[in-house]
Amino acid sequence: MKTELISTRIEHDLKVEFTNICDDLGLSPSQAIKLFAKAVINYGGIPFQLKVKQPNAVTRQAMEELESGKGTRVKDATELFSDLGVDIQDA
Repeated sequence: MKTELISTRIEHDLKVEFTNICDDLGLSPSQAIKLFAKAVINYGGIPFQLKVKQPNAVTRQAMEELESGKGTRVKDATELFSDLGVDIQDA
């Protein structure tokens, strides 16, 4: 069977982490990509759910507070930290 070459660029850190996990599984990165390609074919699409990262409950609550007009405005970071009770001199 004739083989084809797929080439892609990824960040160095991503490649290192991917390669390390593949090594732990006893696979080469090339074998892992082939497995992924076969899974896509068998599944008829990406074999896992793709979704946008959602804010956690605290962030969602803060967003709702701002949207309802109940948020507090500060003039700068110093005032923000002061309102939060954080002494930035200690940082």
